Amino acid sequence: MVGIDFASVAAYFAALIAMLLLGLLLFRLFKVPMKLISKLFFSSLIGGFALFGLNWLLSFIGYSIPVNIFNAVFVGFLGVPGLITVIILSFIL
Repeated sequence: MVGIDFASVAAYFAALIAMLLLGLLLFRLFKVPMKLISKLFFSSLIGGFALFGLNWLLSFIGYSIPVNIFNAVFVGFLGVPGLITVIILSFIL
């Protein structure tokens, strides 16, 4: 007859508790950097949407702005001044 002994159950339970504690420790350790990374990610996403919207508006006059990850991060990080800078740089370059 195959049975589960108490030592195996206790070892699995102890490993589960250790992984939970380690996860909590890592969550607390990386809470602030993850908050900054997620804020940068969402602002870059909004910057990318702003670039797509501006690109759509400028397509009516026959002009386009390159939409890439660098421009999206730049516009997302700086906001409206970044958008204006991208427009000016696209005219110059």
